[in-house]
This record gives sequence, structure tokens and C-alpha cells, in this order.
Amino acid sequence: MKPLQITLFIIANVIFITQGGRDVHELIWGTETSILDQFSPEKVKAQSEKKTEVLVDEFRNANDQILALEKGKGWQEMQNISQEHQDLYQKRDALRSEISERESKAREFRDVWIFTAYGVALIILGTVLYRSRAMWPGLSIVISGFAIFEYWVSPSFFSGASAEFHALLVSKTVLTVTALVALYVVWRIMRPDTRITHDETKAS
Repeated sequence: MKPLQITLFIIANVIFITQGGRDVHELIWGTETSILDQFSPEKVKAQSEKKTEVLVDEFRNANDQILALEKGKGWQEMQNISQEHQDLYQKRDALRSEISERESKAREFRDVWIFTAYGVALIILGTVLYRSRAMWPGLSIVISGFAIFEYWVSPSFFSGASAEFHALLVSKTVLTVTALVALYVVWRIMRPDTRITHDETKAS
């Protein structure tokens, strides 16, 4: 089991240290704006609004206007309306996209903390089992716990919802550091004795 433990420890170090670097990179440069944003003023305006409730009200108003314009119209007439009121349609689409992105980030923020808490519980349970001499079940559960950590704290990529994105990245960065610290704590508890005893030297 010693070679397996050492190999897993090295792999986990590589994963979490690399991931921590990516998290920091995304925190600093992940929300850089695109030069093409100047051609999408409605998108930029929606992203700059801090309150989601304001976006919802604006979307409702734009959507109601479009529904009123399209009421009782045929397909070709609706196509003509969309061309005549292109700015209104673009506004509605930009608002819908930003609201959906904020909702998605909020759900991911919630799930990150739920599943990493589950990962912590598995790591603690596995360590206790390992110390109770149930080594293989304990090691398997510890690996599962760290695998959950690795999956859920991997960096997200910016696609809107800047405030929610930043909060999510901060959480993932903190949890990555926590996972790395936990790895070393668990290693000290579970580490194999790699020292060569006097008897082992004589046997060789």
C-alpha cells in the first residue's frame, strides 16, 4: 500500500497546486472585457447592473412590449416587427442571457459548498476508518472525498454575471487551499512509515 499512497499523494499535490494557480489567474484576469463588447451595448449594460431584480423588471417590460407588438400577427409580420424593433429584441435577449447566467452561477455557488461539505465528511470518515485498521475502505473513501473536492472547485470561466462569478471564484480558491491543507493533514495521519528498520536492513 505504501507505493500507492505516495503516488496518490503526489498526484493530488499536482492537481490542487495547479488548480490553485488557475483559480488565482481567473480571479485576476478572468473578467477582462472583450473589445467586441462595444458592439453589444445592451449586453454591457445588463452585465453592469448590480441588482438582478432591476434586470427582471426590465426584461418583463421589454417582453410585454414585444408580446403586444406580435399579438395577432402572422409569421412574416413578426419577422418584419423584429427588424423594425431590433433594439428592443436585442435588449430582451441580453437581459435573458444575463439573468440566466446569474441564476446558473448562484446554483453553482450553492452546489460548490454542499458538495465540498460532503467531500469533507467523506475525508473525515475515511481517515477514521483507516485509523481503525479498515485501511482499504478508508483509503477508498478518502480518495472519493478529495475527488469531489477536485471536481467542484475547478475554476469556472467568465460568461457574464460578474459579481456572482467573482464570489464563486473566491469560494473555489479558498476551497482549493483548504483541500491542499487537508491533504497534508490526512497525509500526516495516514502516511506510511517509509523508514527502513534495522530488521529490514538485515533481511535485505
